[in-house]
Amino acid sequence: MSAIFGLVYLDGRPVQPDRIDAMQRAMAGWGHDGMEVRVEGCAMLGYAHLCTTPEGRRERMPYSNPESRIFMVAAARLDNRDELCDLFHIPTPLRRTLPDGRLVSLAFERFSEDAPKHLFGDWSFAAWDGKRRRLFAARDHLGNTGVFYCRKPPVFAFASTPKAILALPEFRGTLDEGHLARYLAVLPGNEDRWSHTFWNDVRLLLPAHSLSLTPRTIHLSKYWSLDEVPQIRLSSDEEYLEGFLDHFRRAVRVRLNSNGPVASQLSAGLDSGSVTALAAEALRGTGRTLTSFTSVPFYPAGHLVPGALADEWAIAQTVAAKYHNIEHIPIRAEGVSPLAVIRDSLRIFGCPLHAAGNMYWIHATHQEAQNRGIKVLLTGQLGNGGISWTGGSNRIYFNLLQGRFGEGIQALRAYKAKQGLSWYRTVRRHLLGPMLGPLWHSGRRLLRPTEPPWGAYSAVSPDFARRMALRESIRDEFHGLTVVSPRSPEWERRRTIEVNAPGAYIDHHLGAAFRMDIRDPTADAWLLTFCFGIPEEQYVRDGGERMVARRATAGILPDEVRGNAVRGKQAADVGLRLLDHRDEMEEELRSLASHGTVISYIDVIAMQKAWQSLLRSVTPETNRRAASLLLRGVMAGRFIMDLSN
Repeated sequence: MSAIFGLVYLDGRPVQPDRIDAMQRAMAGWGHDGMEVRVEGCAMLGYAHLCTTPEGRRERMPYSNPESRIFMVAAARLDNRDELCDLFHIPTPLRRTLPDGRLVSLAFERFSEDAPKHLFGDWSFAAWDGKRRRLFAARDHLGNTGVFYCRKPPVFAFASTPKAILALPEFRGTLDEGHLARYLAVLPGNEDRWSHTFWNDVRLLLPAHSLSLTPRTIHLSKYWSLDEVPQIRLSSDEEYLEGFLDHFRRAVRVRLNSNGPVASQLSAGLDSGSVTALAAEALRGTGRTLTSFTSVPFYPAGHLVPGALADEWAIAQTVAAKYHNIEHIPIRAEGVSPLAVIRDSLRIFGCPLHAAGNMYWIHATHQEAQNRGIKVLLTGQLGNGGISWTGGSNRIYFNLLQGRFGEGIQALRAYKAKQGLSWYRTVRRHLLGPMLGPLWHSGRRLLRPTEPPWGAYSAVSPDFARRMALRESIRDEFHGLTVVSPRSPEWERRRTIEVNAPGAYIDHHLGAAFRMDIRDPTADAWLLTFCFGIPEEQYVRDGGERMVARRATAGILPDEVRGNAVRGKQAADVGLRLLDHRDEMEEELRSLASHGTVISYIDVIAMQKAWQSLLRSVTPETNRRAASLLLRGVMAGRFIMDLSN
């Protein structure tokens, strides 16, 4: 995916050349196929080109219309090219070569600030209206893009990466301590926090949002929401499955448009398995091969992740065996230092990431893909809330509390029969668990009032946590969640999508770093509209979970994948891998402990204790703390050190 950046002086002064150079240097790692910058008066727009589609070779950005004085830049891979070409009466001979960015510009000239409602796929754009002295920027519904921005009147800057904004002297980023505290405590927060970054004043434009800017005002607007999808009621179960497959196949097919080899991430789960199977099915008709990557542990690690699947290779391999045009590649990340990868990640992203313990195999996967010349990598990141929705962890308990006793008892019976469980295990899963969970947390707080709830997994300094009122933040976060008022399945489902969707910029950055486009069919807006619109009972039919995807993929996915209910754990052997780099880890801890600014935020003593525990014995607990407390602490500490220099 290409990238965009820009700078506007809202008081009308011309853009200074040194500001252009600063942003261009920061975007250098994004423009593998060229970079273009244009200036029109007080506005500068830039385009960093990464060509991953045949028509992308003809992309010319930024675009300017002298008549309307619309000056704009767009990075786009559109799903609805045919519909837009029909709408704009594009001659048939030109359709195969017309770039997506040009279609975005035609949409903006036709629909103005309603253009986002007509664009589907992975895209972002910004348009400066010279007549009205107004900037409009927007990004896709849920695609793998990112737009960051900062406003300090009279200057406004935006870019696909915050590094380009922070390269400007007007926007020397200062640390947002509240965001750092929430990162260390793994507290996602509510929607008003999701746009925050690690820097004060730098914000992320959230999915399905647009921004309108004038010299005096800035206005954010949400143009699409899963809360507003229409209900879909069909005449039979078969029609629901057929509709689901039609939408899913289209979502995969449009994302196969590539000027090079295509690959997928493949685990033992429904999401990546079904994306891989449908991609292989579509490519088979064209004689093309799909490369699929599966992360596997280097060390035996099943005992370190009880209840999870440490090695997903065998189940994933059943998908590859079913489709002979799949080349299945194991990613063992042998010899890769998790600590070195954290340093590389900070170089790429410029800030800490949630999945610090997973970065070693993520980088190894993308590096192998780049070595093989992969241009498009498919994932299934947003599947859990959409195509493979469980129906909700507390759905039966919630129905009973709402007075729907007949529905709740019937669901209990169906679940018991489907899973072949005793009544005790059925009741424990769907009634006792939801009831006792809040009681257990409340009792723990009463019995251990001084023990912080994040103590087992977080390296946040106690003094910093008190100063940031973390305990109060967690209490507010879960305010109202009690035995008699659990979260509804609808809330849980929306939350599953909304918490994960803002992190799509990570794949945008990874794609730029490894010269490929990372696409997620499970984030397709039309597919998700269908999935959210059909009746909830379709997902829990006959007492099962994830039943839409399980039933629809019969004959497409092997039964080993369709019936797998055990979650994979890709970083199962992370603690053992860290022991291979003892000297590096101990040097890292010494560096963090000697840095005054770091220890004001990070509990390095807790990290040292966790390391010593790991050295004594690699157990499920010490292994889990290696991924969460140690590596997350290292990533945050390294970031603070870089920020202080």
